Amino acid sequence: MSLLGITKGTEIETQIAHFAELERQGAGMYQALARLANEQGFDELAENLQALAADEIRHAGLYTVLNGDIKPDIFSILRFAAEAEIGGEEKIKAFAQKARELGLDKAAKEIEAAAIEEGRHGVILKELIKKYENKKD
Repeated sequence: MSLLGITKGTEIETQIAHFAELERQGAGMYQALARLANEQGFDELAENLQALAADEIRHAGLYTVLNGDIKPDIFSILRFAAEAEIGGEEKIKAFAQKARELGLDKAAKEIEAAAIEEGRHGVILKELIKKYENKKD
């Protein structure tokens, strides 16, 4: 039995939505702290914080499914996400250029690296769609 939408329309729907948002925020916070820990030479601390971030985002996914805040058609969502990721690469690179124009070269370099990862995510998603979309078990 799927958990998709099981809490939608119940008295706990609002709280589940709140939990989802808190978990997303927590994931961002732990990942940001992990970056700072790496910069400050606390490599093991950074690894632990990254693991916490991964847990938090997994929890956010659970709450999102429980409230039915995502459609069950995995592949249509992945196709949309792939295009958004690929399209986002150039937009983020342009944003990095703006940071560079402001003299924020270190920030621009990191933003450009993120942009490249976004494009790579799109390629990976397209490969995953091709591999799995027509497999029915």
